[in-house]
Amino acid sequence: MKTCECQAVSGDDAVYCASCGRRLAVADDAHTAPSQVERVASITANQVPQKRILAVIASFIAIALVVATGLTYLLRNVHIEISSNNLVSVQLPLNVCATSVGVSSNTPANLPATVQVDIAKGVATQLAFYSDNEGVIEVLAPSGWTCTAVIGADGSSSVTVSPAGQSDVSNGALTPGSTAEEINASQTSACVGCRESLACPLFVNAANDYLHAYQKACPSSRPTSELVTVINAHIVEFKDPPGVNGDADPSGGAYPATGVMTYFDDLNSDGSWTETCVLPPTNTSTCKAIIGNFNSRYGSR
Repeated sequence: MKTCECQAVSGDDAVYCASCGRRLAVADDAHTAPSQVERVASITANQVPQKRILAVIASFIAIALVVATGLTYLLRNVHIEISSNNLVSVQLPLNVCATSVGVSSNTPANLPATVQVDIAKGVATQLAFYSDNEGVIEVLAPSGWTCTAVIGADGSSSVTVSPAGQSDVSNGALTPGSTAEEINASQTSACVGCRESLACPLFVNAANDYLHAYQKACPSSRPTSELVTVINAHIVEFKDPPGVNGDADPSGGAYPATGVMTYFDDLNSDGSWTETCVLPPTNTSTCKAIIGNFNSRYGSR
């Protein structure tokens, strides 16, 4: 039975109300109306894409966390922290060289295993520190090399670093065409004549001081092809091209020799300090980092 809006009762098959003539409501067909199960299935089907999206997002977040954790662990283990102006702050290993000493009373220092340094990002993982056993001179050089050091009775000292197994290791002039690679650093200590004679080819003040002390000109002169850059009144950088034996020690081989030297005419200074980097031309950035670190360490001594 169907009930009209006017509350009149009409038959099940009636389309219009017998009392007021209004159209009667049509009952849902059992064959076309969705069942409760069908409605639930429809809702579930709509939820599947959403669940897949959520699963993808969750997977992405998990992967990002794993990568971030791995990078944090890696950076912690190599001790690299990114800083400004293309530098990184890094802890590099310190290798203590076999050291020959001129005074038997000299005792090795308790040196650290690593040294903190700010260095160019591109070479940070390629270098290590090398030092005599008293820590007088610490220099950067390619990692995995070997080294020797000398400390004289007058306090002067040197550190020489070269590739393991390289036979052509020497100070001074290299044989023409030599492909020897080397990092060599030295200091004259308080020996006034030593520092004046070392620095007089590159510093006018040193040449004048030598002339005043010994009444003769500087015992050596720099080659005309040696390139000199004045950093300040007390520091100069220089470069001897391949085949030129100049103030770089060593120099004259197949590779350019880049160097730095200091000079202070103050009697209270620690003498003249110098370093030479001899590497293939493709390693210019490495030499730049090595020389730059030496400048920052010993440029004001």
